[in-house]
Amino acid sequence: MSIARCLLPLLAVSLLVVGCRSHKEVSKPTKPNVTEAVNPATDTVAAPIYTPHYYTANFTVSADGYSASGQLRIQSDSIIWLSASKVIELARACFTPDSAIIYARVMGRAFQGSYIDLYKRFHYRTTFDELYRLIMSDNAETQLATIISTLGLEATVRLDPIKEVNHLSFPMSIPDKVNPL
Repeated sequence: MSIARCLLPLLAVSLLVVGCRSHKEVSKPTKPNVTEAVNPATDTVAAPIYTPHYYTANFTVSADGYSASGQLRIQSDSIIWLSASKVIELARACFTPDSAIIYARVMGRAFQGSYIDLYKRFHYRTTFDELYRLIMSDNAETQLATIISTLGLEATVRLDPIKEVNHLSFPMSIPDKVNPL
């Protein structure tokens, strides 16, 4: 089986991991962390200060006799980033509130567009808010198993607990000359 035929199920399952991640280790805020600064001289409240939360988790996906590992990175309510690799990086995906970017590096193919464009291309309807809520839900692993079987894929996914970290980077460069995914 060629690497391209193996990559498609792994990429599909990896993207589903983004939409269906369980969390049991750290309680996640549903709203951004906002604190108010008080000026002691005047006893007035200044503009709120936004402090983003960053989360990371590792996962392993096995499908059709092949496996790949990956990393999930999240900045609260603004970026969901995913990378899958097997010796070399196979694919990356980045989801923001208004767009999705998927880059299958090993195939030299990419998708970039809105969530409506994502549905038209992959027939998977979702929004950023829905992905974020699923990632942070406690029953995400059950939802993942249901979605995978609905798509007719057989895969095993092992998800590590999500951990809160102080800072993350979200690398997402795509070369100029790639074919559409």
